[in-house]
Amino acid sequence: MPELAELRLTADYINQYSKDVEGPSIKYCGIVKNTAHKGTHCITPENPKDYFSLSAQSRGKELIVYINENNKITPLRMSMGMSGHFELTNTGQESKHAHLKFYRSDGTTLSFVDVRRFGKWKAGETWSANRGPDPTTEVDDFKYNIYKHLDKRAFNRPIHEILMNQQYFNGIGNYLRAEILYRLPQVNPFMNAREVIENCPELIDLCTEIPRKAYALGGGQLKDWENPFKTDKEKIEKFIKCYHNPAMAWCKDKNGRRFWFDPKWYDSYLKMIENNLIKK
Repeated sequence: MPELAELRLTADYINQYSKDVEGPSIKYCGIVKNTAHKGTHCITPENPKDYFSLSAQSRGKELIVYINENNKITPLRMSMGMSGHFELTNTGQESKHAHLKFYRSDGTTLSFVDVRRFGKWKAGETWSANRGPDPTTEVDDFKYNIYKHLDKRAFNRPIHEILMNQQYFNGIGNYLRAEILYRLPQVNPFMNAREVIENCPELIDLCTEIPRKAYALGGGQLKDWENPFKTDKEKIEKFIKCYHNPAMAWCKDKNGRRFWFDPKWYDSYLKMIENNLIKK
């Protein structure tokens, strides 16, 4: 978290507050990195010497902020970590957790705010080579990438695990996988991923449909992330049927992430542990 829908909304927010419709005098004039963010992965671009503009684009779980200074464009690849988001404030009133600040000539600041400091960025980088196509904007490529590699060892793993593999399911994270699998009542989430995909192609379609719906409803405002447009949480809360629902069952996956699922599959989960097919 944030996942695909939340990254797309973040890009929308940056683009909305970077358009000239707000006034031709509103330009960006400086970039400052908070020294409290010590990560060696955080390489801030050289501070522009002139006014510049910003735009953004998301792809799965990644975001690229494009810094345009006199038609010289520097991409800034970002990931949001667990709670990262952007926020527009008056200059001098930025959050204490603002770790990358883009100052504007109108006396406001667009900041990357990250309480947990798990987010990261790097100048000059575009999309990561080890991430697959976006399931919502590159649908055909997304499907092709999965079926082309369906014989790989990764697909020997349970379907609930492969859905978190960003090489194939870029942008699908913890809450999206729970909602996708819950909406397929015939699919045992602990079964072999290859078998599930071959026998239930609807799963691939839901990997497009569910993130699109989450985006349309304002994103998964479930715990640490809030929609930057401050939209109502009620619609997305009604949409979430499985994730963090006390009526559901849960277990920890191989990466220690809590996976929520329909309780009817709990006996199957225990049996697979007993047979050493999955680890508890």
